Amino acid sequence: MAELTLPSFERKPGEHAQTTARITRIRFVNPENSYAIMDAVTRRKIEFTMVGTLASFKVDDEVRVKGVWVESKYGIQLKVESCEIAMPTSSVGLARFLSSQLTGIGLRMAERIIEKFGADTVNVLDNEPDRLLEVPGISKKKLETIRKEWREKQGNRQLFVYLQGHGLSYDLSARLIGLYGQKIVPILTQQPYLLSKEVNGIGFKRADQIASRMGIAPDAPMRIEAGIDYALYDAECNEGHCFLPLSVLVEAAARLLQVNTAAVASCVDSLVERRSIRTDAGASGETLVYRAFMWNLENAVARDIVRMVCASPSDAPTEGDMRDVRLAETRLGIELADTQRQAVLTGLRSKFMVITGGPGTGKTTLVKVFVEVANAREIPIFLAAPTGRAAKRMNETTGHEAKTIHRLLEYAYMDDAHGSFQRNQDNPLPAGIYVIDESSMIDLALMRSLMRALPDSANVVFVGDVDQLPSVGAGMVLRDMIMSDCLPVIRLKTVFRQAEQSMIVQNAHRINAGEYPIVPTAAQMADPKCEFYLFSAATPEHAEHLIEQLVCEKLPARYGIDPMNEIQVLCPMRGNTGGVEHLNQVLQARLNPDGMPLDRGFQGFRIGDRVMQLKNDYENDVYNGDIGKIVQTVGNKTIVDFDGRMVEVKRQNLDNLALAYACTVHKSQGSEYPAVVCAFLRSQSFMLQRNLIYTALTRARRVAVFITDQYTLRAAIGNDRPSARYTRLAERIRAYLDDEK
Repeated sequence: MAELTLPSFERKPGEHAQTTARITRIRFVNPENSYAIMDAVTRRKIEFTMVGTLASFKVDDEVRVKGVWVESKYGIQLKVESCEIAMPTSSVGLARFLSSQLTGIGLRMAERIIEKFGADTVNVLDNEPDRLLEVPGISKKKLETIRKEWREKQGNRQLFVYLQGHGLSYDLSARLIGLYGQKIVPILTQQPYLLSKEVNGIGFKRADQIASRMGIAPDAPMRIEAGIDYALYDAECNEGHCFLPLSVLVEAAARLLQVNTAAVASCVDSLVERRSIRTDAGASGETLVYRAFMWNLENAVARDIVRMVCASPSDAPTEGDMRDVRLAETRLGIELADTQRQAVLTGLRSKFMVITGGPGTGKTTLVKVFVEVANAREIPIFLAAPTGRAAKRMNETTGHEAKTIHRLLEYAYMDDAHGSFQRNQDNPLPAGIYVIDESSMIDLALMRSLMRALPDSANVVFVGDVDQLPSVGAGMVLRDMIMSDCLPVIRLKTVFRQAEQSMIVQNAHRINAGEYPIVPTAAQMADPKCEFYLFSAATPEHAEHLIEQLVCEKLPARYGIDPMNEIQVLCPMRGNTGGVEHLNQVLQARLNPDGMPLDRGFQGFRIGDRVMQLKNDYENDVYNGDIGKIVQTVGNKTIVDFDGRMVEVKRQNLDNLALAYACTVHKSQGSEYPAVVCAFLRSQSFMLQRNLIYTALTRARRVAVFITDQYTLRAAIGNDRPSARYTRLAERIRAYLDDEK
């Protein structure tokens, strides 16, 4: 490995280097992950820039650093592989080192210490700190401070040696020491799998690697139990399951851990005894296994639903109810179908009900009528939806304020940067009618928070399309409420005349029924009012070329729509050619070629880019799925325009944004766009299923384009596998209702 002595213009990317250097400038620090960019100078006066997990170091620290040269847009930099404090050899360097490491020791005091002890200074600090009292100006109180800080610094240096000696990378060692300090050693030796639950970026597999390096045996009960917990957690996060049948769990955990199934089965029994996991008996007699958290969640939701249903018996609609609904129809200039009118009357008299239906069946109209009747009766009515964009649509279509469920429940951050809902059973929501739209997106955890905050005096109406994609989180709440067969449910099936003429609506219902969509003829496609197109793509590269042409040229020219703000590209997956990430780069290059890159090129963003919020930001009232435009940078903040609201995004929070020229179908839920272009490619067929195709199509208001091929689309429409999601909310609702009778 080469010593870092070459002039900067001779450094070669890919070559390793090591040196001792003094940090001269800190350019950037991310407090969340300790990533930093720092300038340094070697003892031979060669200046360079290094990047890595360096936040614990300060200006004037002398460090021993190893790394590899990498080329960036800012020049050649040293990507740090290891870095540790180096004891300076000169008296000047040692004085600077002591003053930077010890609180209350300035450069003058450090010089006096070195003048007193000379080359023996470090030995005195390590082994005879009491001798520091011989130095004028050091009191017993200051001595204790010096002793404590020096011991802590020395301990951290020893920890680095220990952790890296067990194969942990420099970056990971720095993070763990920063989080746990000296406690990291017993954690690693006694409960290394705790890291997967407490440290961002460390999942089970990485914790398992660490445990192996710490000497944990492959068949250790600790490891197998952690693997069982992870298999259940992974099923929740990636498949939406609330539980796994015992046989499925044992096979999954054994495959994950590479151990025999008998070892897994014996540890399942142990976890059940300690109530870390819970079990139920399935209808076929098989044991169903839950994480304790999910078991409690599912039971709590069922109990709260039954609590509301039984809070007071539902009364039959009165003549007054019918009169008020008719008056609302007159004021709105509409005429409801019998099923729609029955839905409103049921909602006015029932404590709890569900309305479901596909596109064009009048769900939005019903929400308007609920608002009109409630306002006429001076009954408080509250509108909410799982996402910011869905709430905004409710507001636009009804003229009544609508909130995200999180805002309705008054989510607030606590001191530790985590948050909680301020509305709950101890501080319930006010009485009134609650209409919750896009309910198919509600997962079990959010449903629990909503139900515990609803008082017995409220009426709640859940509105949604049960045939759309289920929630990203675990559970199928809307489907299970309908499948329980014991709650008031109105199914809207009639497609109204105006919607019936829409090829988007027609094809959505055909796809939902498992039928191939109607493909327009050449004459229909020539009509500038054509709403649906299907183009075949031979390869992912061909698909990207078609999408680029459609978004940047064809659709804007034919429909007069803005490609930056009114066209959304939808894909089933993020990676590979034809996926979200690559398409975002292609479209960014065409639609925003001259945008100035953000400082240090975070995420490849440019001024003028279309971006999507990935996490709820309650402080700024910006929510997962909201789309904005980067307008400028001010200092270390980026200004994003979210529908006319200028939001300041701190540098460290830019990871919560993503380019949004293209997004996944899941991310589009709850949103509508004037035009959508959907890529369903054969290379993505393992991701394709009927409700994904259906959900993507129903995001379009004016025009929808499918880029696919006949074989792939037919196979996707025929794939109705999401029914295999493991949940028991419907059974629990029935059981708790039976107990109430």
